[in-house]
Amino acid sequence: MESWIMGTVYLGVVALLLGGVRPSWAFVGGALALVAIGVLPPAEWLASATNPSLLILWLLMVASVAIEKRLTIGRFMPSQPSSFGRLRIFLGTGMISSVLNNTAVVALLMGPLRRWARIKGISPGAVLLPMAYAATLGGVVTLIGTSTNLVLDGLVRDAGLDGLRTLDFLVPGLAVLGAGSVYMAWIGGRMSWGSAEEESATDRPYTVETKLAKDAPEVGKSVEQAGFRQLMGLYLVELQRGTQLIAPVAPNEVLQSGDRLFFAGELSQVDELLRARTGLVLPQREMTDRAHEAPLVEAMVPPGSRLVGSAVRESQFRQRLDAAIVGVRRQGERMRGRIGDIELQAGDLLVLVAGPRFKERASETRLLYVLSETAAPEVSTPLQRVLAWGSLALLGTCTATSLLEPLAALGLWLGLLGAIKWIRWTDVRRGLDPELIVTLSSALALSAALQQSGMLERGLETLVPGLADSPKWLWIAVLLLTTTVLTNFVTNVAAVVLAFPLGLAAVQGGYLESTPAMLALAFGASAAFLTPAGYATNLMVMGPGGYSNRDYLKLGGGLTLIYLSIVFTYLTWIL
Repeated sequence: MESWIMGTVYLGVVALLLGGVRPSWAFVGGALALVAIGVLPPAEWLASATNPSLLILWLLMVASVAIEKRLTIGRFMPSQPSSFGRLRIFLGTGMISSVLNNTAVVALLMGPLRRWARIKGISPGAVLLPMAYAATLGGVVTLIGTSTNLVLDGLVRDAGLDGLRTLDFLVPGLAVLGAGSVYMAWIGGRMSWGSAEEESATDRPYTVETKLAKDAPEVGKSVEQAGFRQLMGLYLVELQRGTQLIAPVAPNEVLQSGDRLFFAGELSQVDELLRARTGLVLPQREMTDRAHEAPLVEAMVPPGSRLVGSAVRESQFRQRLDAAIVGVRRQGERMRGRIGDIELQAGDLLVLVAGPRFKERASETRLLYVLSETAAPEVSTPLQRVLAWGSLALLGTCTATSLLEPLAALGLWLGLLGAIKWIRWTDVRRGLDPELIVTLSSALALSAALQQSGMLERGLETLVPGLADSPKWLWIAVLLLTTTVLTNFVTNVAAVVLAFPLGLAAVQGGYLESTPAMLALAFGASAAFLTPAGYATNLMVMGPGGYSNRDYLKLGGGLTLIYLSIVFTYLTWIL
């Protein structure tokens, strides 16, 4: 009876994930269902949050915050935007991502790399998506390179198998990073991207909301007489008068006091409007009245931000960040209506008028990634650098030679960083993601309950009866393809958790050894190159790079073939 309950809950979680429900809701909902019916003791659910692999992940997230503040991005930028120059960027991104959180690496590089591309006269689209893919490729070079590997290691250890090691990932990981970077450097400059095409203000616009003041000189004039048809290069796309929405707006439409005018245009044109003196006022007037002298900031709403799903007026945006939103852009969609009524989504680009405390508040939260400016790296003394990097090398050697457990080594290193003031409590708060902690601990608890239910013993007969007597190469292919398909429609962590029972059934049935089976799951779950939603970093670069869904298929299709071919060959005939 318990196995039927577990099967029902498992399929329910799969259905929720494929239906677009947030992983946190899906996995927590599944865990709560098992707790409610008595299958999963609450103590076991809470204990899953202290799994050693997850504790390593939590510490790495904190370490990433400290390290990223001290990286000088300029040194990674080549002088020429040639294929070799782009190759350097992608390989450098991958190597950094092998030891830092992938999302943090992409957030760190996105703004500087976009500005570098524009200065060098190439499309940002030629480097941003390949850079995001390179960060994903770098994540499979080491055990700690991505949360997927650490979650899988936790699942493996909970199942009583030998844990994974960085050496298991190193050879195939370096191979896919090298081959993938060469492919992207070669083809990236030869493809046409959305942002490389001739664009007009109505193709990829920011939507800017304005209101005609009561004493504005334009009141009583037509749109054409007021000069609002193409004000500052912005295009008037609609007009709202009370509850009446007028679109398109005729040139002879007579303006009235209180009319809300919605313009579309690029960032530079929005900047001109904010610094002009017209009868138009902007939302949150007390802040935007000083727009002509306040800094104008472009930012992006990242996946996982607490702003996602909230209407602007309900998000307490100004109170949280000391900034006002004056423009919104969403890839492939014309924003309509008042900015305050817009429900923010992951990947939205925002134009902000920033207050004096914006930088401080933005750096302490995960609400936004700032694209238009990058804070200078924090200054460190030579002694601090020697202690930090020297101790990292020493502890890394001790871990590689099994003198120290990875968790103990990482804990010691973070303690040293705290002693030399490279880590503060604000970094700890910023580094830890409560939603991710709850999601991963719930996923591990569900997997443990699934193993204890007896379902895995019947897994081969129930799930894959045709594979029972298949050769090794077919098992490897099935595990790789299953996780690859899943990861392009749900998150990579969800993909590896959902596919783990299949891999464990193969190992317990004697059809595959543990290492190749688990590596097939790990590499397949990181093959998220085909859709924007496949991985958080894919979605992060969509707006700044001006990509369409087709761009992901064009670049990601070839990369997926190269990636899977290398991994399949290594796991089947070399390992």
